[in-house]
Amino acid sequence: MEAPVLPTLRPVGNRGFYALSGEFAEFNVDDPTVEVWTPEGRPDAPIVVYAHGGGGYQDDDRARVEMFRRNGFATISFDSYLMNGFTDWEFVARRITNGGKQEMIWNVFRGALDHAKSGGAWDHRAIVLYGGSNGGRVVLRAGAELADAAAKAIVAEAPAASGYELGHVTVPTLIPFGALDTWAGRSDTDYVWRRTYPTSPVSLEAWVEGQQHAGHPVRFIFYEDAGHLLFAGPLREVTVQRGEAVAFTSYEGAGPGVLEQYERDVIGFVREALGR
Repeated sequence: MEAPVLPTLRPVGNRGFYALSGEFAEFNVDDPTVEVWTPEGRPDAPIVVYAHGGGGYQDDDRARVEMFRRNGFATISFDSYLMNGFTDWEFVARRITNGGKQEMIWNVFRGALDHAKSGGAWDHRAIVLYGGSNGGRVVLRAGAELADAAAKAIVAEAPAASGYELGHVTVPTLIPFGALDTWAGRSDTDYVWRRTYPTSPVSLEAWVEGQQHAGHPVRFIFYEDAGHLLFAGPLREVTVQRGEAVAFTSYEGAGPGVLEQYERDVIGFVREALGR
């Protein structure tokens, strides 16, 4: 079999960051990073198509997928970075731009969504899109560009503040955030949902307000005592290096009881959207 053509690194600025160009890997259900799981004896189960965050498919991603599995959902998950030939998740997370990360996730996610609509023993017209951080930005884009009658709900956990331009989303959409989420910010009040960049001039907060003004079912939910990556463990302050000359300090994880409430909220929202 001919080896796939994979993306190449392109330096951006002089601080050690890279964008990606070229071709990106496609979804392949037989790839070793792809996990397709169905609850036994439930051919009518709804299915969650999961888009991982900026670090690739990690333990916190597995915890999110497991949350749906124990509540009776089929799931599709993958590691798009490994599929694109990147084995060093720290390099991808710290050196590649959000746009580059999202391109890798997006290309695989589209194929995973197609598979959810046609293959396997689950309800092909009861699809949930879930993503965290950069994956959250990807599922919001999917809600505008790819979702059809089969996609019934979107959960975008702490979507990245930069990357893909966001369009109109008419699918019921929940955007959970830790109330302490200043990930990659410049101060302890530089919240992700209020942040803008030259390449992403509309904040998530302004975008949600615009969707609500248009009558679209998009809303935030905030969790006190929680930061970025709610499933990353107990709430703690971390310092993260980005590029060669950039570092930030922020909170990640969640305090006692937060994840239990999160599961009740998210599963309740999804079941209501599915009419189940």
